[in-house]
Amino acid sequence: MNEKCHFLQNFVDSHLFTDYPLRSRIHPLKSYNTDDLQCYIKRDDELGLMGSKIRKFSSLISYLIHNQIQKAVVIGGLNSNHVLGITQLLIENRISPQLFLCESHQPIEKGNALLTRQLIEAEQIHWIPRSQWSQINELAEEYAKEQKEKTFVIPEGGCCFEAFPGALTLALDIVRNEHILGASFNHLFIDSGTGLTAIALLLGLAFLKHPAHLHIVLMAGNETEFRHKLEQYHQNFQYLMKTPIPYPIDFSLQRPHKMKSFGSVSPSLFKTIQQIARSEGVFCDPIYNAKLFQEAARIIQEKQLHGRSLIIQSGGTLSLLGFLTP
Repeated sequence: MNEKCHFLQNFVDSHLFTDYPLRSRIHPLKSYNTDDLQCYIKRDDELGLMGSKIRKFSSLISYLIHNQIQKAVVIGGLNSNHVLGITQLLIENRISPQLFLCESHQPIEKGNALLTRQLIEAEQIHWIPRSQWSQINELAEEYAKEQKEKTFVIPEGGCCFEAFPGALTLALDIVRNEHILGASFNHLFIDSGTGLTAIALLLGLAFLKHPAHLHIVLMAGNETEFRHKLEQYHQNFQYLMKTPIPYPIDFSLQRPHKMKSFGSVSPSLFKTIQQIARSEGVFCDPIYNAKLFQEAARIIQEKQLHGRSLIIQSGGTLSLLGFLTP
């Protein structure tokens, strides 16, 4: 590990007081290979039910424990991987979760929604009408201020500076994978919801001066929002590290070629899920990583990529159960 890796690892370690699994393996993704490209998959889905989100949670939970937070407002949707995962960890650490969820009209709760319901009492769910969802952060902050207990608001997707140090572990882990492989990656593929994990990977790679091009598929939000967040986190990262950090330039942003709206699915998407499962032994969820794999295949072919590529399977596969029927 070079000097920059040591420096970044020390920074991350200073913000982590948890022992969550933060290392995942890579292996070949043979069905995606071409004559010019060797493709690999990073198995963050093997980090547990939360997948890559456990990285963000590692520093977020550390912050909550260190600051003796007693109650946490969790913003999201009933089917959210984030809501399900962070709620489990809050309960484990005796922090009362209060879920601020977008109003749902699901006739039958299944998948993540069903599991989330097993974790908490009905009175811990605060249903927010869709007409007020644009003010969700303000509503959550108002609620937090009214509480007697020390309360922290966790934004949608856990996209907050307190989760950033943990998210940086992905860049360090990829460098570790490369060291074991004995070769570097030329292209990396990652999905993006609220954007924190992708932004942390971008900034981590920039700090380490890693030459790979990062292909980011925006499952939610738009390019303007992503770039605005990137600028904010870049400034904050430089402040925390107390050193200039190159602004990332070697990346591209794209929306899914098909099913552009967040949460949309189609029969072709489930066919992709089945193909990957049968050819590679890997399950994907239909909201994030199945679309990422579709986009990666398209980009590899259209741009005739060369060298080595790594597709990050971010996990969240449990949400697939919410779409399956007997």
